[in-house]
Amino acid sequence: MTQNQNTNNHLISSIKQSILQLLDETNDQSTLTRCLDLLQASQKRREEGDEIVKDMAIASQLRNTGSDKQQLLNYTLSTQQQIVEEKEEKTETINISSKSGYAIPYRRLTIGVLTLIGIFVIILLGSKFLHWENRNDEFKYVTVASKYETIEVNGYHFNMVAIEGGTFTMGATTSDGDEDSDERPTQKVTLSNYTIGETEVTQGLWKAVMGYLPASFDGDNHPMKEISWDDCQQFITKLNQLTKRHFHLPSEAQWEFAARGGNLSKNYKYAGSNHIEEVAWYSANAWDKGKESPDFGNHAVGTRKPNELGLYDMSGNVWEWCQDSYALYDGTPQKDPVGPMNSKNSFRVNRGGSWDYIAESARCCNRRNRTPDFRNFNLGMRLAE
Repeated sequence: MTQNQNTNNHLISSIKQSILQLLDETNDQSTLTRCLDLLQASQKRREEGDEIVKDMAIASQLRNTGSDKQQLLNYTLSTQQQIVEEKEEKTETINISSKSGYAIPYRRLTIGVLTLIGIFVIILLGSKFLHWENRNDEFKYVTVASKYETIEVNGYHFNMVAIEGGTFTMGATTSDGDEDSDERPTQKVTLSNYTIGETEVTQGLWKAVMGYLPASFDGDNHPMKEISWDDCQQFITKLNQLTKRHFHLPSEAQWEFAARGGNLSKNYKYAGSNHIEEVAWYSANAWDKGKESPDFGNHAVGTRKPNELGLYDMSGNVWEWCQDSYALYDGTPQKDPVGPMNSKNSFRVNRGGSWDYIAESARCCNRRNRTPDFRNFNLGMRLAE
């Protein structure tokens, strides 16, 4: 085997490893398919220079897919094509003068290697750009809490916001309106200091801890969904093992106090505003848009305004599990209540409303209950400690 052949074989091997790494890093199905096609084609590359045509078709398809990045992808593709043509001309000159029986296979191999390099670059750039394009709402939120802690687990970071304890009226006050029967009588509740998640637990955090995603993945910064109360306990147990912390679901009282803005509360009806459009994804701006709308479905956390404490999506997006079993209020003042913890099959509390529920469900005082094994597309969680 000649030195040139050794060099090209080594180059093909390096590219193959790069493609395998891209396969491991991406969740984009079209990119995965193209990479697999490319790997299969590369197995024949040493003998079959005609595979270039197939690879160029893949590159062209990717170029057309990346609509708003088309100029850059076009430039990359045309530059790669120019390199191939120039190399082909030089190789043909060598072939004519040498009259060697190895000239044609070598020319095909060289063109194949250069084509492979160009297509890999296009796939890499395209997958990254399309990833950013499809996730363009995922990194908008800014931490505005006055005191918070950033925690890392398996390379994923999330924030816990410090909540100063205090006393508040739990249940439907006069400013809440539209109360349900289980929101009264109100009761005075006093809470000690605690921390609560700046956002709902995201699908990215869930994957970092549990190693799997929901059946229908929305994006790393979208709220985790389709999880039961029992699933939440398993997640928290594993998270505490990884971090050596003491996380738990918030009690119903902790959740409502934080949603209302804690000691900074301005007595808003929803978590952070009296105007729900400012702070929540709910039926009118999500579900009612219909499946053809980009606003249909849950949204990346933090794409609406935070409340007084810097907490996002406590109204709307997805319902959130609380630790407590469900019970009616009795109007008695309480200190750090956790609610009754009855049998395994007793109902547990959900708070906050969701993207497919009406505005009244997103009120800070609104409550609902489900069994611990219940799962749904609109139900997630938030951490407390």
